[in-house]
Amino acid sequence: MLQELIQHLCTVGSFAYDSEFIGELTYHPKLCLVQVASAQRVSLIDPLSDDIDLTPFWELICEKNVEKIVHAGAQDVEPVIRHLGREPVHLFDTQIAAGFVGMAYPVSLSKLVMEIVGAKLGKGLTFTHWDQRPLSGMQLRYAADDVRYLPALRAELGKRLDALSHAQWCREECEAMCDAKLYGFDPQTYYLRVRGAGSLTAQSLAVLRELTAWRDSAARESDVPPRSFLKDEVLVDLARSPVKNVEKLARVRGLPRPVEAQHGSAIVAATLRGLALPAAEMPQMRHYEPSPTERFRTDALWAAAQAICAGQSIDANLITNQKEIGEFYRHALAEKPANELSLMTGWRRAALGEPLLELMIGKRSINLSWGDGSLRTIV
Repeated sequence: MLQELIQHLCTVGSFAYDSEFIGELTYHPKLCLVQVASAQRVSLIDPLSDDIDLTPFWELICEKNVEKIVHAGAQDVEPVIRHLGREPVHLFDTQIAAGFVGMAYPVSLSKLVMEIVGAKLGKGLTFTHWDQRPLSGMQLRYAADDVRYLPALRAELGKRLDALSHAQWCREECEAMCDAKLYGFDPQTYYLRVRGAGSLTAQSLAVLRELTAWRDSAARESDVPPRSFLKDEVLVDLARSPVKNVEKLARVRGLPRPVEAQHGSAIVAATLRGLALPAAEMPQMRHYEPSPTERFRTDALWAAAQAICAGQSIDANLITNQKEIGEFYRHALAEKPANELSLMTGWRRAALGEPLLELMIGKRSINLSWGDGSLRTIV
């Protein structure tokens, strides 16, 4: 049955897919359903079936001659990389595409379907038990609707991308979403995602980095999500007030007693590794507090960036954010290269980075006009 479906998808050369997960119980989200739609038919695949092997399907996602259509597809990319150790190719993300054709980014599937297709999707089943069997008719309908209209969206968005000459930029952004580095655990950077890390000193950050690596390993071994295994707040408290012996762990508020009993020695060992790090090797959190004048100017530059993007029918949030614009402003003010900023790489540099830089140094100006219900800019 699955093989016949894969053959059909290869023959038509383009299809949409989505997946339903339960992510709050296990280290890796539990895959419960895969939805597939070509222009001809909609199919649902049950990965919980005893006799199914999804490997051929994951391999199809990596097939360069077949286009895959997704909406906000990062969650659908991750299991492919995890199971095959390869990156998906030739993906078209309708949420990304919408941001290149004069629509808000990010945009929900239901709003995009309503605007382009005119169909109203049912209410979401955010808290449904996707691992129950049998699934109800309502669940099956909801799941099918997640892919039913994606081929039609892709066709219309493709026309608009071509009209604006944004198809190549959209392709580059969809390819970037498939980068395997986005989905693995990197102990050298992941600690920066811990809530509250920005308030720590360099030494505390060094401890936090070690504790975050330990937590991920322990959570993986226990097959639970890292933040369920140990909350971020507790991790930050352990980094801010390092505990150097197991006996004192009992005083740490919020530290689950089973975690303390089983992993106390590992927690202390990770803490001591962080404390022993030479000052030159300690991580530094880049925290900068702008002056009132600088804040006003960076706000103005962000407004200019939004105008430049809107004039090209691109949502500025797809390209950059206000924090990066602040960094961009400080680099330009100090006449330092800003090439490490994402704003100055790839298609972003052509769409906004270079025009914004030339605006700041007086080589360009912006003319604004309003026509046909949208902003037009000449930079």
